Amino acid sequence: MKLLTPVRLGALELKNRVVMAPLTRCRCDNGGYVPTPMMAEYYAQRAGAGLIISEGTIVSPQGRGYPFTPGIWSDAQVACWRLVTDAVHARGGLIVCQLWHCGRLSLPEFHDGQPPVAPSAVNPEWEMFSLTGQPRTVTPRALSRDDIKAVVADFRRAAANAMAAGFDGVEIHSSNGYLFHQFFSAQSNRRTDEYGGSHENRARIFFEVL
Repeated sequence: MKLLTPVRLGALELKNRVVMAPLTRCRCDNGGYVPTPMMAEYYAQRAGAGLIISEGTIVSPQGRGYPFTPGIWSDAQVACWRLVTDAVHARGGLIVCQLWHCGRLSLPEFHDGQPPVAPSAVNPEWEMFSLTGQPRTVTPRALSRDDIKAVVADFRRAAANAMAAGFDGVEIHSSNGYLFHQFFSAQSNRRTDEYGGSHENRARIFFEVL
């Protein structure tokens, strides 16, 4: 079967063509949003896949949108992710880190009572999973140009941290209504500067991150 034969994916040699998609597990039930021993076991059990893409991993506190999701901005998070990648590699697997910023799909409870951020101040009118049930979203704060530069820097730091943690690469979460998708869509991006309007402008932040 071709599915079980090796294939090259960029710089990676996959032992088969089975790729595990990112799946949010919400298992970082600690104050530092650090990966847990259960996560190391979970990913190691799936190392038979040609490639594992990690659950969405938050690039900064500003990017949080759900409870108990892991981050990759602190030294403690990097150290604990290293336990995960070591466990996967010990079983002969490969794993890349999906970098995530939720943007407006978030709640004030994750940001010390402040609104989440987005390209424009447009409420997605959605219900979000939280520790208190499924509250409605609020109108987010529009990112300034300096804020956007900081987001780009957060992704740069997160990518470097991912490599320090032993990941075999990174994937950028740019769909499903999260931050980059919010920039892409004219419904959520009402900006009139170089990050809004044309398709090129709405994609600008994504290519700056790349």
